[in-house]
Amino acid sequence: MRPARLLLLCALSLVGLGTAAARGIDDNPEAVSLFERGQRLMREQAWLEAERVFSELVGRYPQSNNLDLFLFNRAKAQYHFGDLPEARAGFAAFLSRFGDSPLAPYARWFLGNIAYMRGDPAMAIRHWLRSYGNAGDERLRRLASQSVLAAVENARSVTLGTSGFAALPEDRRCTLVNDVVRVLAARGDSAQADRLAALCSGGGTATLSRGPDDAALDIAVLLPFSGELQEYGDEIYNGVVVAAELERRAGVNIRLTTYDTQGDPIEAARFVRALRDSSVDVIIGPLTSQSAAVASAVLDDIPLPLIAPAATEAGLTRLSTAAFQLSPNIELQGVMMADYALDQLEADSAAVLTSTRRDHVRMARAFIERFTARGGTLVAVEYYRPRDKDFGDYINDIKAAILGYQRDSTFFVNERGDTLDPDGLPAHVDALFLPGNPEQLRLLLPQIAFYRLQGALLGTDGWDDDAVYRLGDNVTREAVFPSPYLKQSNSAEYQRFAAAYDRRYGEQPGRLAGLGYDAVRLVVLQGSAGRWSRERVLDGLRRVRGYAGAASAVTFGPDRENLELPLYRIRNGSAEPLALFPRTDSTAVDLAEE
Repeated sequence: MRPARLLLLCALSLVGLGTAAARGIDDNPEAVSLFERGQRLMREQAWLEAERVFSELVGRYPQSNNLDLFLFNRAKAQYHFGDLPEARAGFAAFLSRFGDSPLAPYARWFLGNIAYMRGDPAMAIRHWLRSYGNAGDERLRRLASQSVLAAVENARSVTLGTSGFAALPEDRRCTLVNDVVRVLAARGDSAQADRLAALCSGGGTATLSRGPDDAALDIAVLLPFSGELQEYGDEIYNGVVVAAELERRAGVNIRLTTYDTQGDPIEAARFVRALRDSSVDVIIGPLTSQSAAVASAVLDDIPLPLIAPAATEAGLTRLSTAAFQLSPNIELQGVMMADYALDQLEADSAAVLTSTRRDHVRMARAFIERFTARGGTLVAVEYYRPRDKDFGDYINDIKAAILGYQRDSTFFVNERGDTLDPDGLPAHVDALFLPGNPEQLRLLLPQIAFYRLQGALLGTDGWDDDAVYRLGDNVTREAVFPSPYLKQSNSAEYQRFAAAYDRRYGEQPGRLAGLGYDAVRLVVLQGSAGRWSRERVLDGLRRVRGYAGAASAVTFGPDRENLELPLYRIRNGSAEPLALFPRTDSTAVDLAEE
């Protein structure tokens, strides 16, 4: 079956499956009338008009017992109309809310076709497998099976994970596995054929062993390929795929095996435990800090490298001697700003005004501990609530601490005996550290200027926002902030990656995709003469200093967390990069856990 035949199969079957949700509803009479009109428009293939009808139903009846039908049919109409990004988002939203619906296998089917047409057959196969495994309709099951086989047969190169097949119901698994094994054998891919065949020859457990002469680099990718976090898992995986394809063209034999954590830390832990005694060389993932922490704890002292691309919680790499963290942890932001205040501004005093959000409090705590440990004087600490809009009381409390008066009266007497109104007086502190999110910063910063609280402004990654930049230089006062999220478009790795990503997916990559790419590249760079081992990769990663990646620079500290965190200055309505002052192991965060 050639690629054109596969696309024809998808198109014809989608029209046939278009009636899967065409049942009557019991609802508000007007909703029933609108729904029937939408169904008629779908039968007439008036996709745009149908999409508008189902969008109206979603908007007007969000509490309807038939909301699943409204959402599903809207996404389906968007698909047929050719609006694939909206259809993809619509089906994903449907699955996040109605994952147990009888329509879920059909939504998976559509997502598989969208992924295939976007040039991502691996993702398409994952969706089709879940559609096949959960389908109650024999016709849908048959079409999903045929599409998996056609995609494997027609792919220029194919890397299949075993977890998607292993998750299939036992009464369906081996029928499909045996067919896929025959296709792989016909392609001459005996290694993958053997791994899949083991699912139906050894009690359902995949065999991951390989011979001593096999120089392939085995990478296990643990990410959420379903559930609410799927979008983020998919983006990281896209970067992994692009990196693997580039390395294969350079002669590196890479095998990728995917494991769907569904965003669940327990699932991540279960996979890691199973992989500890396998022949996998390295794990990329999991996605979230919680999942990465649990996975690290399961590894303990097992020398299996685990690279968490996006997790930002501090301390998770201390749970295993083999865990690495690509994204700088949140506490490092506070540490870096304290060091910047002391080393670059030569600040003696500082005040902190922070949101009570957990991440912001941890950044503030890191700043306070670092600043005071190095001899700085902390004048005041104020905490505002996440929904506050008026910050006058907090700002004036800091001014009172600086100027030395009690805020229980409107006026105070200075050392000369003058009676003064403190709100109108300027108060100066060398540095003011302000963790916060963009929404509140847009209100807070003008109020700091209004109440005449003076001093160098130091921020966090929440300052990375165009609306904050546009507040004006008199408000932002050339503030400095760290951020791992601004695109690193100047590095050679980014240029190489972005070009390959655009060729494959037809768009520019985001930061998460860059992190997936960097994870693979960092592992490959530790190989020698095409040979890898867990110990070689571990030793090499621990020595990484100043790697200029696609997503960011990487320098692993003593606890294997990334110490590279670019600094930016706000000036003339934009953020301009500052030259990084030298990073050393002494910059590592070493704070007691909460």
